[in-house]
Amino acid sequence: MVRGRYGFPGGHRRGGSLGLALKAYAKLNLTLSITGRRPDGYHTLRSLVVAVDWADEVHLEPIPRKRIELRTMPDLHIPHGENLVYRAAELLWRQFSPREGVRIVLLKDIPVGAGLGGGSSDAAATLVGLNELWGLGLSTEELKGFARELGADVPFFLGESPAWMEGIGDLLRPAQEEIPPVFLVLVPPFPCPTSKVYRIYDELAEPAPGPTEVFPNDLWPAAIRLRPELSGYMERLQGLGEIGVGMSGSGSALFAAFDGEDVAEWAMDELLGRKVKGRLKLVRPQIRGYEFLR
Repeated sequence: MVRGRYGFPGGHRRGGSLGLALKAYAKLNLTLSITGRRPDGYHTLRSLVVAVDWADEVHLEPIPRKRIELRTMPDLHIPHGENLVYRAAELLWRQFSPREGVRIVLLKDIPVGAGLGGGSSDAAATLVGLNELWGLGLSTEELKGFARELGADVPFFLGESPAWMEGIGDLLRPAQEEIPPVFLVLVPPFPCPTSKVYRIYDELAEPAPGPTEVFPNDLWPAAIRLRPELSGYMERLQGLGEIGVGMSGSGSALFAAFDGEDVAEWAMDELLGRKVKGRLKLVRPQIRGYEFLR
């Protein structure tokens, strides 16, 4: 049998003996407001979130041994116990004791530590895929219950997009706002760890305003305190975005919004011509956080 680079059989199809595969989409926080802080230290927020077509892939293959195997790319240095994909599989495994094991191959493309939600999206796709692979018959709401045990923003990737995210990120309702059709995402060559950004946010007595009124983000002042060079990256975007620019989550990913593909492609070419360091990608909104590969 022909196997791919990471040992997963070729010729995938949805279900069946060869297993299945899913795209796990990234998200953009188009707006983010901090609304308070709970006694347990978690911040509450209100954020307009949209899934976009920058994707990882989660491949699931049934194996006869009753165990969970996880294969990741060589440069992904995350212990299995901390990997949300493994934790998602383990959560369902312990609850339902399926008759067969699973080999999971995680192919990463979404940058880590950029505020794009790749790890949470991977976990959500794993829950969806194993629900089908193991024939668990769980509803979306039941899957969201397991998702909340993995992380506050994991449930978003199981529901409708765009959505308003509230509470600590676990309260969701569909958004009626019109979303721009295309975004140019710029990911600088450094992460912005969420815990550090929030800690700095708490230390700032009077946070300065964000970079834009169109896509406001209360965490922007803390992010640039942690990574002052973010300001330079944002300045490169500000003259290019037709609709506006913003930062996703706690950073470091920045974005510019456009009304059409042609102008967005021109903006991307402009940044490529200036040899801006980091990753650039044009992305488009999706109606949910995952998609089966057929």
